Parts: sequence; structure tokens; C-alpha cells
Amino acid sequence: MNQETKTMEVPVAIADRVQALIDGHIAKEKFNAERREVVNNFLAMDGLSCEMAVYSLPQGELLDTLRFVYELSGTNSKFIKNILTLARENPKKVLSDSQRASAKSMLFNLLNDPSVISAMKESS
Repeated sequence: MNQETKTMEVPVAIADRVQALIDGHIAKEKFNAERREVVNNFLAMDGLSCEMAVYSLPQGELLDTLRFVYELSGTNSKFIKNILTLARENPKKVLSDSQRASAKSMLFNLLNDPSVISAMKESS
């Protein structure tokens, strides 16, 4: 039995868009896997070690982890949303000391939120 495969030409714009969607999905999955590992490491620590690790994060990792945990928690914090929007609009801008301290504090608090802990257990 011979099977014949037919191919169809797809306009370049559509092929490029589909490839961009695939690339975006792969990047998001990679980002989520990396952040999941970081969050699992934080959750495995005792309170003081976790707090010290959160407070020693560089700005990029802090914002990435905060974004991941914020989405995972399902909370609707206007402050976190504003910091993440600000960082997305101008990624090279350094957070002020008060913004950075608040972001770290909020990340630490979210890491101790039961919804995040249960969401992490479900996704593992």
C-alpha cells in the first residue's frame, strides 16, 4: 500500500506567524520551568533562608520570579502589576530602593501564601 503525502504551500507571512507562536510557546515553557525550579528551591528552605535568598536576588531574577509567582497565586495586587508593567516597558531601568524592597517583600509573602504552595504541588 502506497501512501501519498500532499503538501500545501503556505504564504510566508502565515508560516512566519505560526513559527513565532511556536517559538513564543517554547520560550514561555522554558521560562516557567526555570521559575518553577527557583520557586521550588525557595519553598524547600526554612523561612529565614528563603527570606535571605529572596533579598539577594538580582533585579532581573526578582522580577521574573515575582511575575511567575504573581500569576501562580491568582492575586490581584495593583502594586505588583505596576512594578511588572514598569519593568516590561523599560527593562533597563533600575528599580528604586523602595520599589525593590517592596517587590522582595511581596515575593517573600507570596511564597508563603497557601495558594502558591498548593499550585506548585499540583504542577509538579
